[in-house]
This record gives sequence, C-alpha cells and structure tokens, in this order.
Amino acid sequence: MISKLELQIAWRYTRAQRKSLFVSLISLFSMAGVCIGTFALIVALSATNGFEHEVTRQMIDKDSHFEVSSYHGTPIESWDSLDHAIRNAHPEIMASSPFILYKVGISSKKVNDGIVIYGIDAKRSAQVVNLKSKVKWGEYSLDSIADTANNKRPAIMLGSVLANRLRVVLGDKVVVQTFASPDDAMSGKMVQFIVGGVFETGMYEYDANLGYIGIPEAQALLGMPGSVSGIQFRIEDPWKSDIVSKKVETDLGYPYYAVDWKAKNATLLKWMNYEKFIVAAVITLIILIAAFNIISSLIMVVLQKTREIGILRSMGISSAGILRIFMAMGSFIGLAGTTLGGITGVGLCLIQEKWKLIQLPPDVYMIPYFPMQIQWADVFIVLAIGNFLCIIATLLPAWKASRLDPVGAIRHE
Repeated sequence: MISKLELQIAWRYTRAQRKSLFVSLISLFSMAGVCIGTFALIVALSATNGFEHEVTRQMIDKDSHFEVSSYHGTPIESWDSLDHAIRNAHPEIMASSPFILYKVGISSKKVNDGIVIYGIDAKRSAQVVNLKSKVKWGEYSLDSIADTANNKRPAIMLGSVLANRLRVVLGDKVVVQTFASPDDAMSGKMVQFIVGGVFETGMYEYDANLGYIGIPEAQALLGMPGSVSGIQFRIEDPWKSDIVSKKVETDLGYPYYAVDWKAKNATLLKWMNYEKFIVAAVITLIILIAAFNIISSLIMVVLQKTREIGILRSMGISSAGILRIFMAMGSFIGLAGTTLGGITGVGLCLIQEKWKLIQLPPDVYMIPYFPMQIQWADVFIVLAIGNFLCIIATLLPAWKASRLDPVGAIRHE
C-alpha cells in the first residue's frame, strides 16, 4: 500500500513546477488527451447505444415479432385453423393477425409508382403491429369511404413520404394495380382506393414504400379468395422471438416456415454490434496516445528530480516507495483526465437525451434526431480502461526512478 508521505510527494511532483514549465505543459497535455479520449469514447458509445435502441424499438413497433408463411409464396388457404393450432400450442403468443403481402403499382393523378402493399385486418393487426399510433393524418381504419360522388370506395393508408411523392392528401383517389403476367397481358387488375390515413413510422424506407389495405380488397385484387400470404404473431417478450419462431417452425414442418424480426433485420443488427466494437477500439487509441505522453513527461521528471530521488532514498524511502511515487503521479494525471472527460461526456449525453438538440435529416437516417443512451456499465469500463492505461504507462519511468543509485543520484548535477 502507498503511504501518505508517498502520496504527498507524488502530488507535489505532479503540480506545476516553477523551474520546468515545459514538463508541466507535457503533463497538462497528457491530462487533456486522456480527458478528450474519455469524453469521445463515452459520447461515441452512448450514441451507438442510442441508435441501436431506437432502431430496434422501431423495428419491433412497425413489425410483428414473428410470422408464419408458406414456401414459394404459396397462399395459405385454411389460415384460421392453422392460426388456432399455433396459438393453442404456444401460450406465450399474445395476439395474431393474417396478412397479404404483394408488390403492386400505384397511380395518382400526377404520379405513377411501385410499392409494397399490405393487406391486413385492421382490428386484429392493431394488437400485433403498433401502426395505429403512427397514423399522422386521418384515421386508423380501412372501412369504405364515400368519394365526392357519394360512391363507396375502399380505404388505403399510405406512408407519409409515399403520400408526398404521390402528391395526394386525405380523400384523394389512387389506383392500385397488379402487374400483368408476361404470358397474359390481360392478367393485371386495377382497383380504385381513397386515401383514408397517412402514417409515419420514423423509418424512411417504410414510410416511402408501404401502403395498407383491407384483406378482402387485397384478396379481390390478387385473385386469392379466402387465402392469405401468412400470419403475424406477437409474443410476451420480443427478444425471445427467435426461440418461439423456431419451435413453431419445427412443430408445423414443411411447407411452412417462420421468420422473426431479428432474422429479417439480421444484417442491420450485426452491423450495429460490430460498429460499437470498432468505434470503441479506434477511440481508445486517443487514450493510448495520451498514455505515451505520460511516459514522456514522467521520464523528464525523473531526469529533473534525479538528485531529489537520491535524497529520498538516503532518507529511508525504499526503491519500491520511489516506484509507487511515480506510479501515483501518472495515476493523478489519469484520474483527473478521466474524471473531467467522464463528467463532460455524461453531461452532454444527458442533455441530448432529454432535449434532443441535435437533429438529423430523416431522408438519410431512420431517426429524426441524434439518439443517446447512457449505459453506466460502459461508462465504468471506459473510466477503468483510461486509468488502467495511465497506470501501465507509469511503469517504465517509475521503474527507471526506483533503480537509481542513491549516491550517484545525490552527486548528479
């Protein structure tokens, strides 16, 4: 254990020296480097955690936890009995809803485009997918709407970006059409819809390419009466979706398969995990560079204090005591740098987390603001790594000081 006297000597040596301003500046620069590295690492990890949390939250909100479909896109005819069997066998399932998924063309008065259309049961789907809370204009409803001529037309809900691209507002008419088969030019169908709602999930790709219609309208449009593309499910714990979906797939067997939200977004989830590791590794180099500055400053202190070290040795302080004194000097620099950097980094993250001052362009990012999420385990690890590197950096100069010969050191000029 380091003694009180050794701590006092280390603190005295750490403070600004009147005779060696240059050494003092190196120590300050070392502390500033540790501070900047700690600050940058905490902010970067919090930003990475924030992005990961927001993106996964939006993925879970906009989609079901897992879904069951048939291989080769074959429509499921007796879907209600299949749904009943799955729910009875797996009590962790909270809700389910059939769906139809297909790529279609859509036309307004001014724009033609291609989109992905979802046929859903609005009431059942509201228990599985959190689309109702995302409706920005209009209503969450797929009931028929009367047009200007008082003719009943089926409703459609469009993403906000898609509605803007089509230049339509609530009450406007759009035409949804299937693409004609190469073998049968007359196979395409067209159905007129009225825009009854506009939703905004915050994820640009979904808001720009998705439309929702009722299942009866989708079945009529695609020529698949009584059939659906698959069934969506919601479970108690979305993080266990892969486990439940595998059990369901095993129970059902061919020709059915199950896919959960993690599998759908596997590439994005892996990228976010790798990104956190890479960011932490790169920014840690800043602290490592500052640690090399600590080595330089302590070596210069050893050279400057050679005579004083000899006097301390002659007064009875052991070589191990000299070693602890110089290790304490580096520790003071590291502790000051990591503390200041940690306080500043955490403070900035808390401000951004609460007030969301830094905004992001929604057409580039999935999230309209720069998200922050502080994980205190990360903060503790950053502070521990910063101080550990600073202590390791003191070993060489501290060992050098402890090996000085007392007589030779006193005679040193």
